[in-house]
Amino acid sequence: MLGSEGDGLSSHWLEEADERVCIPMSPTAMSNGVDSLNVVAAAAIVCHSLMRH
Repeated sequence: MLGSEGDGLSSHWLEEADERVCIPMSPTAMSNGVDSLNVVAAAAIVCHSLMRH
């Protein structure tokens, strides 16, 4: 499951998940007002990470 930008998944879906993963934002991005990744960018990072393992 992938959550929406900013808010992520609701508590209901978080409880249903087998595992939770969070992609941390860099301090530079946060100081520039970027609080979340686009869901497609997040999915790409997750897929890349899964392929490396």
